[in-house]
Amino acid sequence: MRSDTVLEVSDLAVGYLRHDGSTNQVVSGVSFRLERGAILGLAGESGCGKSTSALAAIGYRPLGSRIIGGRSLLGDLDLLALPSSKLRDIWGSRIAYVAQSAALALNPALTVGHQLAQPLAIHLGLRGAKSRARQLELLEAMGLPDPPRALRRYPFQFSGGQQQRIALALALSCKPDVLVLDEPTTGLDVTTQARITELLRAIVRELGVGCLYVSHDLSLLGTLADRLAVMYAGEIVESGPALSVATNQRHPYTQALLAAVPSIRRPRVLVGIPGRPPVSVVHDSCAYVPRCPYAQPACVEAHPELRDPGDGHLARCVRLEEVERQPSPGHELARAHRKPDVLLSVHDVHCAYGRNEVVKGVSLDVRRAERVGIVGESGSGKSTLLRAIAGLHRPSAGSICLRGAELAPVAVKRPRSVRREIQLVFQNPDSSLNPRHTIFDIVVRPIRLFRDDVPRAGERAVVQELLDSVKLPTGLLYRYPAELSGGQRQRVALARAFAAQPTVLLCDEVTSALDVSVQATILELIAELSEQTETAVIWVSHDLAVVRTIADRALVMREGEVCEEGTTDELFAAAKHAYTQQLLAAIPELQPPAAVAEL
Repeated sequence: MRSDTVLEVSDLAVGYLRHDGSTNQVVSGVSFRLERGAILGLAGESGCGKSTSALAAIGYRPLGSRIIGGRSLLGDLDLLALPSSKLRDIWGSRIAYVAQSAALALNPALTVGHQLAQPLAIHLGLRGAKSRARQLELLEAMGLPDPPRALRRYPFQFSGGQQQRIALALALSCKPDVLVLDEPTTGLDVTTQARITELLRAIVRELGVGCLYVSHDLSLLGTLADRLAVMYAGEIVESGPALSVATNQRHPYTQALLAAVPSIRRPRVLVGIPGRPPVSVVHDSCAYVPRCPYAQPACVEAHPELRDPGDGHLARCVRLEEVERQPSPGHELARAHRKPDVLLSVHDVHCAYGRNEVVKGVSLDVRRAERVGIVGESGSGKSTLLRAIAGLHRPSAGSICLRGAELAPVAVKRPRSVRREIQLVFQNPDSSLNPRHTIFDIVVRPIRLFRDDVPRAGERAVVQELLDSVKLPTGLLYRYPAELSGGQRQRVALARAFAAQPTVLLCDEVTSALDVSVQATILELIAELSEQTETAVIWVSHDLAVVRTIADRALVMREGEVCEEGTTDELFAAAKHAYTQQLLAAIPELQPPAAVAEL
Protein backbone atom coordinates (compact mmCIF):
# COMPACT_ATOMS: atom_id res chain seq x y z
CA MET A 1 0.00 0.00 0.00
CA ARG A 2 1.30 3.48 -0.90
CA SER A 3 2.02 5.80 2.03
CA ASP A 4 -0.67 8.30 0.98
CA THR A 5 -3.34 5.59 0.57
CA VAL A 6 -5.78 5.42 3.48
CA LEU A 7 -8.09 2.72 2.11
CA GLU A 8 -7.27 0.16 -0.56
CA VAL A 9 -10.09 -2.01 -1.90
CA SER A 10 -9.26 -4.92 -4.19
CA ASP A 11 -11.47 -7.46 -6.00
CA LEU A 12 -14.53 -6.69 -3.88
CA ALA A 13 -17.46 -9.04 -4.57
CA VAL A 14 -20.88 -8.79 -2.88
CA GLY A 15 -24.10 -10.78 -3.18
CA TYR A 16 -27.56 -11.05 -1.67
CA LEU A 17 -29.22 -14.24 -0.53
CA ARG A 18 -32.18 -15.42 -2.60
CA HIS A 19 -35.23 -17.16 -1.16
CA ASP A 20 -33.95 -20.51 -2.40
CA GLY A 21 -30.66 -20.09 -0.50
CA SER A 22 -28.52 -19.24 -3.54
CA THR A 23 -26.62 -15.95 -3.88
CA ASN A 24 -27.38 -13.20 -6.38
CA GLN A 25 -24.02 -11.51 -7.04
CA VAL A 26 -24.42 -7.76 -7.50
CA VAL A 27 -20.80 -6.54 -7.22
CA SER A 28 -17.75 -8.15 -8.81
CA GLY A 29 -14.05 -7.33 -8.94
CA VAL A 30 -14.34 -3.74 -7.70
CA SER A 31 -10.95 -2.20 -6.87
CA PHE A 32 -10.03 1.38 -5.92
CA ARG A 33 -7.83 3.44 -3.63
CA LEU A 34 -8.70 6.41 -1.43
CA GLU A 35 -5.79 8.82 -1.14
CA ARG A 36 -5.27 11.41 1.60
CA GLY A 37 -6.67 14.80 0.68
CA ALA A 38 -8.33 13.48 -2.49
CA ILE A 39 -11.88 12.68 -3.60
CA LEU A 40 -12.80 9.59 -5.61
CA GLY A 41 -16.16 9.91 -7.36
CA LEU A 42 -18.26 6.80 -7.92
CA ALA A 43 -20.98 7.26 -10.57
CA GLY A 44 -23.68 5.21 -12.29
CA GLU A 45 -27.41 4.62 -12.48
CA SER A 46 -29.50 3.39 -9.57
CA GLY A 47 -29.01 -0.34 -9.19
CA CYS A 48 -25.47 -0.42 -10.59
CA GLY A 49 -23.87 -1.25 -7.23
CA LYS A 50 -22.43 2.12 -6.15
CA SER A 51 -23.86 2.26 -2.62
CA THR A 52 -23.46 -1.50 -2.12
CA SER A 53 -19.76 -1.23 -2.99
CA ALA A 54 -19.24 1.82 -0.78
CA LEU A 55 -20.88 0.18 2.26
CA ALA A 56 -19.17 -3.16 1.70
CA ALA A 57 -15.78 -1.40 1.42
CA ILE A 58 -16.11 -0.16 5.01
CA GLY A 59 -17.26 -3.57 6.25
CA TYR A 60 -20.97 -2.82 6.53
CA ARG A 61 -23.23 -5.74 5.62
CA PRO A 62 -26.92 -4.94 5.09
CA LEU A 63 -29.42 -7.63 6.04
CA GLY A 64 -29.25 -10.50 3.57
CA SER A 65 -25.96 -9.45 1.98
CA ARG A 66 -22.74 -11.45 1.79
CA ILE A 67 -19.15 -10.43 1.14
CA ILE A 68 -18.18 -13.03 -1.46
CA GLY A 69 -14.55 -12.00 -1.83
CA GLY A 70 -11.95 -9.27 -1.87
CA ARG A 71 -10.02 -7.15 0.64
CA SER A 72 -10.43 -3.66 2.05
CA LEU A 73 -7.29 -2.50 3.84
CA LEU A 74 -7.35 0.36 6.33
CA GLY A 75 -3.67 0.43 7.16
CA ASP A 76 -2.92 -3.15 8.21
CA LEU A 77 -6.55 -3.97 8.99
CA ASP A 78 -8.68 -5.90 6.51
CA LEU A 79 -12.15 -4.54 7.21
CA LEU A 80 -13.81 -7.45 5.43
CA ALA A 81 -12.28 -9.92 7.89
CA LEU A 82 -13.24 -8.07 11.08
CA PRO A 83 -16.27 -8.96 13.25
CA SER A 84 -18.97 -6.35 13.84
CA SER A 85 -17.74 -5.64 17.38
CA LYS A 86 -14.34 -4.51 16.03
CA LEU A 87 -15.89 -2.59 13.15
CA ARG A 88 -18.06 -0.54 15.53
CA ASP A 89 -14.89 0.80 17.16
CA ILE A 90 -13.65 1.91 13.72
CA TRP A 91 -16.92 3.33 12.39
CA GLY A 92 -17.29 6.89 13.60
CA SER A 93 -13.66 7.17 14.68
CA ARG A 94 -11.49 6.24 11.68
CA ILE A 95 -14.31 5.84 9.11
CA ALA A 96 -17.29 8.17 8.75
CA TYR A 97 -20.39 7.84 6.59
CA VAL A 98 -22.89 10.51 5.47
CA ALA A 99 -26.19 9.27 4.04
CA GLN A 100 -28.27 10.87 1.29
CA SER A 101 -30.98 12.27 3.55
CA ALA A 102 -29.71 14.13 6.59
CA ALA A 103 -33.32 14.58 7.73
CA LEU A 104 -33.61 10.80 8.11
CA ALA A 105 -30.07 10.24 9.40
CA LEU A 106 -30.39 12.73 12.28
CA ASN A 107 -32.45 11.78 15.33
CA PRO A 108 -35.44 14.19 15.44
CA ALA A 109 -35.91 13.62 19.20
CA LEU A 110 -32.39 14.71 20.22
CA THR A 111 -30.82 18.16 20.11
CA VAL A 112 -27.87 18.73 17.82
CA GLY A 113 -25.59 19.09 20.84
CA HIS A 114 -26.71 15.75 22.24
CA GLN A 115 -26.07 14.01 18.92
CA LEU A 116 -22.61 15.55 18.56
CA ALA A 117 -21.72 14.62 22.13
CA GLN A 118 -22.31 10.91 21.57
CA PRO A 119 -19.42 10.08 19.16
CA LEU A 120 -17.10 12.43 21.05
CA ALA A 121 -17.76 10.54 24.28
CA ILE A 122 -17.71 7.05 22.76
CA HIS A 123 -14.64 7.36 20.52
CA LEU A 124 -12.58 10.21 22.03
CA GLY A 125 -13.67 10.15 25.66
CA LEU A 126 -14.54 13.87 25.54
CA ARG A 127 -17.12 15.12 28.03
CA GLY A 128 -18.17 18.33 29.69
CA ALA A 129 -16.36 21.53 28.66
CA LYS A 130 -13.98 19.75 26.27
CA SER A 131 -16.86 18.10 24.44
CA ARG A 132 -18.78 21.38 24.17
CA ALA A 133 -15.70 23.19 22.85
CA ARG A 134 -15.29 20.54 20.13
CA GLN A 135 -19.01 20.76 19.25
CA LEU A 136 -18.79 24.54 18.83
CA GLU A 137 -15.62 24.17 16.78
CA LEU A 138 -17.37 21.73 14.42
CA LEU A 139 -20.47 23.88 13.89
CA GLU A 140 -18.32 26.96 13.30
CA ALA A 141 -16.27 25.04 10.73
CA MET A 142 -19.53 24.05 8.98
CA GLY A 143 -20.58 27.71 8.77
CA LEU A 144 -23.75 27.31 10.85
CA PRO A 145 -25.02 30.58 12.32
CA ASP A 146 -24.97 31.06 16.11
CA PRO A 147 -23.36 27.69 17.08
CA PRO A 148 -24.20 27.94 20.84
CA ARG A 149 -27.90 28.29 20.03
CA ALA A 150 -27.69 25.64 17.28
CA LEU A 151 -26.53 23.07 19.86
CA ARG A 152 -29.81 23.50 21.76
CA ARG A 153 -32.01 23.14 18.68
CA TYR A 154 -33.50 20.03 17.05
CA PRO A 155 -32.74 18.92 13.45
CA PHE A 156 -36.22 19.80 12.14
CA GLN A 157 -35.57 23.43 13.14
CA PHE A 158 -32.89 23.70 10.42
CA SER A 159 -33.11 23.93 6.62
CA GLY A 160 -32.12 20.97 4.41
CA GLY A 161 -28.70 22.46 3.70
CA GLN A 162 -28.07 23.15 7.37
CA GLN A 163 -29.12 19.59 8.27
CA GLN A 164 -26.58 18.28 5.78
CA ARG A 165 -23.88 20.43 7.41
CA ILE A 166 -24.82 19.01 10.82
CA ALA A 167 -24.55 15.48 9.38
CA LEU A 168 -21.07 16.39 8.10
CA ALA A 169 -20.11 17.77 11.50
CA LEU A 170 -21.16 14.46 13.08
CA ALA A 171 -19.15 12.50 10.52
CA LEU A 172 -16.02 14.63 11.02
CA SER A 173 -16.30 14.96 14.78
CA CYS A 174 -13.63 12.33 15.51
CA LYS A 175 -11.30 13.37 12.64
CA PRO A 176 -11.65 10.18 10.56
CA ASP A 177 -9.20 8.95 7.94
CA VAL A 178 -11.96 7.88 5.53
CA LEU A 179 -15.16 9.75 4.63
CA VAL A 180 -17.88 8.01 2.59
CA LEU A 181 -20.57 10.26 1.14
CA ASP A 182 -23.66 8.67 -0.42
CA GLU A 183 -25.50 11.24 -2.57
CA PRO A 184 -25.10 13.93 0.15
CA THR A 185 -26.43 16.84 -1.95
CA THR A 186 -29.24 15.15 -3.91
CA GLY A 187 -32.41 17.21 -3.55
CA LEU A 188 -30.61 20.38 -2.42
CA ASP A 189 -30.90 23.57 -4.46
CA VAL A 190 -27.91 24.60 -6.56
CA THR A 191 -26.54 27.31 -4.27
CA THR A 192 -26.82 25.11 -1.18
CA GLN A 193 -25.22 22.25 -3.12
CA ALA A 194 -22.40 24.56 -4.20
CA ARG A 195 -21.77 25.68 -0.61
CA ILE A 196 -21.78 22.09 0.71
CA THR A 197 -19.44 20.80 -2.01
CA GLU A 198 -17.04 23.72 -1.57
CA LEU A 199 -17.00 23.01 2.16
CA LEU A 200 -16.32 19.34 1.48
CA ARG A 201 -13.48 20.12 -0.88
CA ALA A 202 -11.82 22.36 1.71
CA ILE A 203 -12.32 19.83 4.54
CA VAL A 204 -10.87 16.93 2.55
CA ARG A 205 -7.80 18.96 1.57
CA GLU A 206 -7.17 20.50 5.00
CA LEU A 207 -7.70 17.35 7.09
CA GLY A 208 -6.08 14.93 4.65
CA VAL A 209 -9.18 12.73 4.55
CA GLY A 210 -9.59 10.02 1.91
CA CYS A 211 -13.07 10.64 0.47
CA LEU A 212 -15.40 8.40 -1.55
CA TYR A 213 -18.23 10.42 -3.07
CA VAL A 214 -21.12 8.35 -4.48
CA SER A 215 -23.42 10.23 -6.87
CA HIS A 216 -25.38 9.90 -10.10
CA ASP A 217 -24.48 13.54 -10.95
CA LEU A 218 -21.58 13.31 -13.40
CA SER A 219 -21.34 17.08 -13.79
CA LEU A 220 -20.84 17.44 -10.05
CA LEU A 221 -18.29 14.62 -9.82
CA GLY A 222 -16.45 15.84 -12.90
CA THR A 223 -15.83 19.21 -11.27
CA LEU A 224 -15.42 18.07 -7.64
CA ALA A 225 -13.57 14.74 -7.69
CA ASP A 226 -9.88 14.12 -8.37
CA ARG A 227 -10.57 10.71 -9.86
CA LEU A 228 -13.78 9.24 -11.21
CA ALA A 229 -14.99 5.65 -11.52
CA VAL A 230 -18.18 4.67 -13.37
CA MET A 231 -20.06 1.51 -12.36
CA TYR A 232 -22.42 -0.63 -14.40
CA ALA A 233 -23.94 -4.00 -13.42
CA GLY A 234 -21.74 -4.24 -10.33
CA GLU A 235 -18.43 -3.55 -12.11
CA ILE A 236 -16.25 -0.53 -12.71
CA VAL A 237 -16.46 0.02 -16.48
CA GLU A 238 -14.38 3.21 -16.70
CA SER A 239 -12.02 5.03 -14.37
CA GLY A 240 -9.33 7.67 -14.46
CA PRO A 241 -8.68 11.35 -13.75
CA ALA A 242 -12.10 12.96 -13.26
CA LEU A 243 -11.77 15.58 -15.98
CA SER A 244 -10.54 13.02 -18.50
CA VAL A 245 -13.41 10.61 -17.81
CA ALA A 246 -16.02 13.37 -17.83
CA THR A 247 -14.89 14.97 -21.08
CA ASN A 248 -13.39 12.09 -23.11
CA GLN A 249 -15.55 9.05 -22.45
CA ARG A 250 -14.12 5.71 -23.49
CA HIS A 251 -17.05 3.47 -22.53
CA PRO A 252 -20.44 3.73 -24.29
CA TYR A 253 -22.21 3.71 -20.92
CA THR A 254 -20.29 6.74 -19.62
CA GLN A 255 -20.99 8.48 -22.92
CA ALA A 256 -24.70 7.72 -22.59
CA LEU A 257 -24.77 9.00 -18.99
CA LEU A 258 -23.19 12.28 -20.07
CA ALA A 259 -25.74 12.62 -22.88
CA ALA A 260 -28.46 12.45 -20.21
CA VAL A 261 -26.98 15.32 -18.15
CA PRO A 262 -28.73 18.67 -18.74
CA SER A 263 -26.54 21.68 -19.46
CA ILE A 264 -27.15 25.41 -19.16
CA ARG A 265 -24.37 26.35 -21.57
CA ARG A 266 -24.96 23.68 -24.24
CA PRO A 267 -28.73 23.12 -24.26
CA ARG A 268 -29.70 19.95 -26.10
CA VAL A 269 -32.40 17.34 -26.20
CA LEU A 270 -31.57 14.86 -23.45
CA VAL A 271 -31.30 11.22 -24.45
CA GLY A 272 -32.33 8.59 -21.93
CA ILE A 273 -30.72 5.16 -22.00
CA PRO A 274 -33.21 2.51 -23.18
CA GLY A 275 -33.63 -0.52 -20.97
CA ARG A 276 -32.35 -1.09 -17.44
CA PRO A 277 -29.14 -2.42 -15.89
CA PRO A 278 -29.10 -6.17 -15.20
CA VAL A 279 -29.94 -7.16 -11.63
CA SER A 280 -26.92 -9.47 -11.38
CA VAL A 281 -23.28 -9.41 -12.39
CA VAL A 282 -22.72 -10.70 -15.95
CA HIS A 283 -19.63 -12.92 -16.09
CA ASP A 284 -19.53 -14.28 -19.65
CA SER A 285 -20.01 -11.17 -21.83
CA CYS A 286 -20.21 -7.39 -21.72
CA ALA A 287 -23.14 -6.51 -19.45
CA TYR A 288 -23.95 -3.37 -21.47
CA VAL A 289 -24.53 -5.21 -24.79
CA PRO A 290 -28.39 -5.03 -24.77
CA ARG A 291 -28.26 -1.22 -24.50
CA CYS A 292 -25.09 -0.50 -26.49
CA PRO A 293 -25.06 1.10 -29.98
CA TYR A 294 -21.46 -0.12 -30.48
CA ALA A 295 -22.16 -3.81 -29.75
CA GLN A 296 -20.58 -6.40 -32.03
CA PRO A 297 -20.11 -10.21 -31.87
CA ALA A 298 -16.88 -9.94 -29.86
CA CYS A 299 -18.81 -8.22 -27.05
CA VAL A 300 -20.85 -11.35 -26.28
CA GLU A 301 -18.07 -13.90 -26.77
CA ALA A 302 -16.09 -13.02 -23.66
CA HIS A 303 -16.15 -10.76 -20.63
CA PRO A 304 -14.11 -7.60 -21.37
CA GLU A 305 -11.29 -6.54 -19.06
CA LEU A 306 -10.41 -2.99 -18.04
CA ARG A 307 -7.99 -1.67 -20.66
CA ASP A 308 -5.45 1.12 -20.14
CA PRO A 309 -4.16 2.72 -23.37
CA GLY A 310 -1.26 4.06 -21.32
CA ASP A 311 -2.53 7.28 -19.73
CA GLY A 312 -4.24 5.83 -16.63
CA HIS A 313 -7.72 6.29 -18.11
CA LEU A 314 -9.19 2.77 -18.19
CA ALA A 315 -12.33 1.39 -19.84
CA ARG A 316 -13.94 -2.05 -19.99
CA CYS A 317 -14.65 -1.96 -23.74
CA VAL A 318 -13.17 -3.64 -26.80
CA ARG A 319 -13.91 -0.53 -28.89
CA LEU A 320 -12.77 2.21 -26.50
CA GLU A 321 -10.74 4.05 -29.17
CA GLU A 322 -13.81 4.33 -31.44
CA VAL A 323 -16.07 5.39 -28.58
CA GLU A 324 -13.70 8.18 -27.58
CA ARG A 325 -13.71 9.59 -31.12
CA GLN A 326 -17.52 9.66 -31.38
CA PRO A 327 -19.49 12.74 -30.32
CA SER A 328 -21.98 12.30 -27.48
CA PRO A 329 -25.56 11.59 -28.63
CA GLY A 330 -28.12 14.40 -28.52
CA HIS A 331 -29.04 17.38 -30.64
CA GLU A 332 -29.90 21.03 -30.10
CA LEU A 333 -33.23 21.99 -28.64
CA ALA A 334 -35.98 23.17 -30.94
CA ARG A 335 -38.38 25.43 -29.06
CA ALA A 336 -42.07 24.80 -29.63
CA HIS A 337 -44.18 27.64 -31.01
CA ARG A 338 -46.29 29.08 -28.22
CA LYS A 339 -50.06 29.30 -28.67
CA PRO A 340 -51.40 32.88 -28.57
CA ASP A 341 -54.28 32.35 -26.13
CA VAL A 342 -53.73 32.58 -22.36
CA LEU A 343 -54.93 29.44 -20.59
CA LEU A 344 -54.01 30.10 -16.96
CA SER A 345 -53.55 33.50 -15.36
CA VAL A 346 -52.09 34.08 -11.89
CA HIS A 347 -52.43 37.68 -10.72
CA ASP A 348 -50.76 39.25 -7.66
CA VAL A 349 -50.98 36.07 -5.58
CA HIS A 350 -49.87 36.15 -1.93
CA CYS A 351 -49.51 33.04 0.23
CA ALA A 352 -48.61 32.68 3.89
CA TYR A 353 -48.08 30.11 6.62
CA GLY A 354 -49.46 31.80 9.70
CA ARG A 355 -47.78 35.22 9.86
CA ASN A 356 -44.94 34.16 7.56
CA GLU A 357 -45.62 35.35 4.01
CA VAL A 358 -43.83 33.07 1.53
CA VAL A 359 -45.32 34.21 -1.81
CA LYS A 360 -45.46 37.97 -2.28
CA GLY A 361 -47.48 39.23 -5.22
CA VAL A 362 -46.53 36.77 -7.98
CA SER A 363 -48.18 37.13 -11.40
CA LEU A 364 -47.90 34.64 -14.26
CA ASP A 365 -49.64 33.90 -17.57
CA VAL A 366 -49.43 30.46 -19.16
CA ARG A 367 -50.50 29.77 -22.74
CA ARG A 368 -51.92 26.58 -24.17
CA ALA A 369 -49.20 23.93 -24.72
CA GLU A 370 -46.56 26.22 -23.20
CA ARG A 371 -43.95 24.87 -20.75
CA VAL A 372 -43.01 27.35 -18.04
CA GLY A 373 -40.26 26.81 -15.47
CA ILE A 374 -40.17 28.29 -11.97
CA VAL A 375 -36.75 28.18 -10.34
CA GLY A 376 -35.22 29.32 -7.07
CA GLU A 377 -33.60 28.14 -3.87
CA SER A 378 -35.41 26.12 -1.22
CA GLY A 379 -37.77 28.44 0.64
CA SER A 380 -38.25 30.81 -2.31
CA GLY A 381 -42.00 30.06 -2.43
CA LYS A 382 -42.11 28.20 -5.76
CA SER A 383 -43.74 24.98 -4.47
CA THR A 384 -46.25 26.95 -2.39
CA LEU A 385 -47.24 28.90 -5.52
CA LEU A 386 -47.78 25.60 -7.36
CA ARG A 387 -49.94 24.27 -4.53
CA ALA A 388 -52.00 27.48 -4.61
CA ILE A 389 -52.64 27.00 -8.34
CA ALA A 390 -53.70 23.40 -7.64
CA GLY A 391 -56.06 24.58 -4.89
CA LEU A 392 -54.13 22.85 -2.11
CA HIS A 393 -53.07 26.09 -0.38
CA ARG A 394 -55.46 29.02 0.06
CA PRO A 395 -53.90 32.30 -1.17
CA SER A 396 -54.19 35.21 1.25
CA ALA A 397 -54.66 37.62 -1.68
CA GLY A 398 -54.73 37.68 -5.48
CA SER A 399 -56.57 35.65 -8.11
CA ILE A 400 -56.08 32.54 -10.27
CA CYS A 401 -58.08 32.29 -13.50
CA LEU A 402 -58.58 29.46 -15.98
CA ARG A 403 -59.63 30.76 -19.43
CA GLY A 404 -60.56 34.08 -17.82
CA ALA A 405 -62.84 32.57 -15.15
CA GLU A 406 -61.63 33.10 -11.58
CA LEU A 407 -61.10 29.88 -9.62
CA ALA A 408 -62.15 29.18 -6.05
CA PRO A 409 -59.14 29.39 -3.70
CA VAL A 410 -59.34 25.72 -2.65
CA ALA A 411 -59.81 22.64 -4.85
CA VAL A 412 -62.85 21.25 -2.99
CA LYS A 413 -64.81 24.39 -3.92
CA ARG A 414 -63.90 24.14 -7.62
CA PRO A 415 -66.16 22.38 -10.16
CA ARG A 416 -65.24 18.84 -11.17
CA SER A 417 -64.35 20.03 -14.70
CA VAL A 418 -61.76 22.46 -13.28
CA ARG A 419 -60.26 19.84 -10.96
CA ARG A 420 -59.89 17.59 -14.00
CA GLU A 421 -58.08 20.25 -16.02
CA ILE A 422 -55.42 21.06 -13.39
CA GLN A 423 -53.38 18.07 -12.28
CA LEU A 424 -50.37 18.01 -9.94
CA VAL A 425 -47.43 15.56 -9.96
CA PHE A 426 -45.62 15.55 -6.63
CA GLN A 427 -41.89 15.33 -6.00
CA ASN A 428 -41.89 11.99 -4.20
CA PRO A 429 -43.99 9.17 -5.71
CA ASP A 430 -43.23 7.05 -2.62
CA SER A 431 -45.62 9.21 -0.61
CA SER A 432 -48.02 10.29 -3.38
CA LEU A 433 -48.92 6.75 -4.56
CA ASN A 434 -51.07 4.62 -2.27
CA PRO A 435 -48.90 1.61 -1.33
CA ARG A 436 -51.98 -0.60 -0.87
CA HIS A 437 -53.34 0.02 -4.37
CA THR A 438 -52.20 -1.72 -7.54
CA ILE A 439 -50.96 0.33 -10.48
CA PHE A 440 -54.31 -0.29 -12.19
CA ASP A 441 -56.21 1.05 -9.16
CA ILE A 442 -54.01 4.14 -9.00
CA VAL A 443 -54.35 5.07 -12.68
CA VAL A 444 -58.03 4.19 -13.01
CA ARG A 445 -59.03 6.45 -10.10
CA PRO A 446 -59.00 9.77 -12.04
CA ILE A 447 -60.72 8.04 -14.97
CA ARG A 448 -63.62 7.11 -12.69
CA LEU A 449 -63.66 10.57 -11.15
CA PHE A 450 -63.43 12.70 -14.29
CA ARG A 451 -63.97 10.63 -17.45
CA ASP A 452 -67.66 10.04 -18.20
CA ASP A 453 -66.64 8.94 -21.69
CA VAL A 454 -64.99 5.74 -20.41
CA PRO A 455 -67.35 2.86 -19.46
CA ARG A 456 -66.30 0.32 -16.84
CA ALA A 457 -65.77 -2.30 -19.51
CA GLY A 458 -63.27 -0.03 -21.29
CA GLU A 459 -61.21 1.05 -18.25
CA ARG A 460 -58.51 -1.61 -18.56
CA ALA A 461 -57.82 -0.70 -22.19
CA VAL A 462 -57.55 3.02 -21.34
CA VAL A 463 -55.23 2.32 -18.38
CA GLN A 464 -53.06 0.10 -20.56
CA GLU A 465 -52.92 2.83 -23.21
CA LEU A 466 -51.80 5.31 -20.56
CA LEU A 467 -49.08 2.95 -19.30
CA ASP A 468 -47.93 2.46 -22.90
CA SER A 469 -47.73 6.24 -23.29
CA VAL A 470 -45.34 6.47 -20.32
CA LYS A 471 -43.44 3.40 -21.60
CA LEU A 472 -44.37 0.98 -18.81
CA PRO A 473 -44.89 -2.72 -19.67
CA THR A 474 -48.22 -4.52 -19.35
CA GLY A 475 -46.86 -6.82 -16.65
CA LEU A 476 -46.84 -4.00 -14.10
CA LEU A 477 -50.59 -3.43 -14.23
CA TYR A 478 -51.41 -5.38 -11.08
CA ARG A 479 -48.22 -4.81 -9.14
CA TYR A 480 -47.88 -2.47 -6.16
CA PRO A 481 -45.72 0.70 -6.04
CA ALA A 482 -43.16 -0.95 -3.75
CA GLU A 483 -42.42 -3.47 -6.52
CA LEU A 484 -41.36 -0.73 -8.95
CA SER A 485 -38.20 1.35 -9.26
CA GLY A 486 -38.22 5.09 -8.45
CA GLY A 487 -38.34 6.01 -12.13
CA GLN A 488 -41.20 3.59 -12.78
CA ARG A 489 -43.18 4.99 -9.85
CA GLN A 490 -42.76 8.51 -11.21
CA ARG A 491 -44.06 7.32 -14.59
CA VAL A 492 -47.12 5.88 -12.85
CA ALA A 493 -47.68 9.29 -11.23
CA LEU A 494 -47.50 10.88 -14.70
CA ALA A 495 -49.91 8.32 -16.14
CA ARG A 496 -52.33 9.08 -13.31
CA ALA A 497 -52.10 12.82 -14.01
CA PHE A 498 -52.64 12.42 -17.77
CA ALA A 499 -55.53 9.99 -17.15
CA ALA A 500 -57.71 13.01 -16.33
CA GLN A 501 -56.82 14.63 -19.69
CA PRO A 502 -55.61 17.87 -18.06
CA THR A 503 -54.94 21.14 -19.83
CA VAL A 504 -52.47 22.26 -17.12
CA LEU A 505 -49.89 19.90 -15.59
CA LEU A 506 -48.10 21.07 -12.44
CA CYS A 507 -44.76 19.33 -11.79
CA ASP A 508 -43.13 19.86 -8.40
CA GLU A 509 -39.45 18.76 -8.46
CA VAL A 510 -40.50 15.49 -10.10
CA THR A 511 -36.96 14.44 -11.12
CA SER A 512 -34.90 15.74 -8.18
CA ALA A 513 -34.23 12.31 -6.65
CA LEU A 514 -33.79 10.37 -9.92
CA ASP A 515 -30.52 9.43 -11.56
CA VAL A 516 -29.62 11.31 -14.75
CA SER A 517 -30.69 8.60 -17.20
CA VAL A 518 -34.14 8.16 -15.61
CA GLN A 519 -34.44 11.95 -15.35
CA ALA A 520 -33.71 12.31 -19.07
CA THR A 521 -36.36 9.70 -19.88
CA ILE A 522 -38.96 11.48 -17.71
CA LEU A 523 -38.12 14.86 -19.29
CA GLU A 524 -38.44 13.34 -22.78
CA LEU A 525 -41.73 11.80 -21.77
CA ILE A 526 -43.27 14.99 -20.38
CA ALA A 527 -42.19 17.02 -23.41
CA GLU A 528 -43.64 14.37 -25.76
CA LEU A 529 -46.95 14.06 -23.89
CA SER A 530 -47.25 17.84 -23.58
CA GLU A 531 -46.88 18.29 -27.33
CA GLN A 532 -49.22 15.42 -28.21
CA THR A 533 -52.03 16.59 -25.92
CA GLU A 534 -51.30 20.36 -26.04
CA THR A 535 -51.06 20.37 -22.26
CA ALA A 536 -49.44 23.37 -20.59
CA VAL A 537 -46.75 22.47 -18.06
CA ILE A 538 -45.55 24.49 -15.07
CA TRP A 539 -42.28 22.95 -13.94
CA VAL A 540 -40.96 23.84 -10.48
CA SER A 541 -37.31 22.95 -9.90
CA HIS A 542 -34.13 24.10 -8.21
CA ASP A 543 -32.15 22.69 -11.16
CA LEU A 544 -31.72 25.44 -13.76
CA ALA A 545 -30.17 23.08 -16.30
CA VAL A 546 -33.28 20.88 -16.19
CA VAL A 547 -35.51 23.93 -16.57
CA ARG A 548 -33.57 25.07 -19.61
CA THR A 549 -34.10 21.66 -21.16
CA ILE A 550 -37.85 21.32 -20.48
CA ALA A 551 -39.20 24.91 -20.46
CA ASP A 552 -39.88 27.54 -23.13
CA ARG A 553 -39.98 30.33 -20.57
CA ALA A 554 -38.84 30.65 -16.95
CA LEU A 555 -39.39 32.73 -13.81
CA VAL A 556 -36.75 33.09 -11.12
CA MET A 557 -38.15 33.41 -7.59
CA ARG A 558 -36.35 34.73 -4.53
CA GLU A 559 -37.88 35.13 -1.08
CA GLY A 560 -41.40 34.88 -2.48
CA GLU A 561 -40.98 37.33 -5.35
CA VAL A 562 -40.18 37.03 -9.06
CA CYS A 563 -36.85 38.74 -9.60
CA GLU A 564 -36.44 37.92 -13.31
CA GLU A 565 -38.35 36.23 -16.12
CA GLY A 566 -38.01 35.63 -19.84
CA THR A 567 -37.52 32.92 -22.43
CA THR A 568 -35.08 30.27 -21.30
CA ASP A 569 -32.67 31.11 -24.11
CA GLU A 570 -32.62 34.79 -23.12
CA LEU A 571 -32.55 34.14 -19.39
CA PHE A 572 -29.70 31.65 -19.37
CA ALA A 573 -27.61 33.31 -22.06
CA ALA A 574 -27.74 36.83 -20.60
CA ALA A 575 -29.22 36.92 -17.08
CA LYS A 576 -29.64 40.48 -15.83
CA HIS A 577 -30.46 40.03 -12.14
CA ALA A 578 -27.56 39.37 -9.77
CA TYR A 579 -29.45 36.55 -8.06
CA THR A 580 -30.05 34.72 -11.36
CA GLN A 581 -26.37 35.11 -12.18
CA GLN A 582 -25.52 33.66 -8.76
CA LEU A 583 -27.76 30.63 -9.38
CA LEU A 584 -26.20 30.03 -12.79
CA ALA A 585 -22.68 30.32 -11.41
CA ALA A 586 -23.43 27.71 -8.74
CA ILE A 587 -24.29 24.97 -11.27
CA PRO A 588 -21.45 22.46 -11.76
CA GLU A 589 -20.79 22.46 -15.50
CA LEU A 590 -18.32 20.36 -17.41
CA GLN A 591 -16.33 22.18 -20.06
CA PRO A 592 -16.35 20.69 -23.57
CA PRO A 593 -13.12 18.87 -24.53
CA ALA A 594 -11.95 21.74 -26.74
CA ALA A 595 -12.20 24.18 -23.87
CA VAL A 596 -10.40 21.78 -21.55
CA ALA A 597 -7.52 21.50 -23.97
CA GLU A 598 -6.99 25.25 -23.81
CA LEU A 599 -6.55 25.30 -20.02
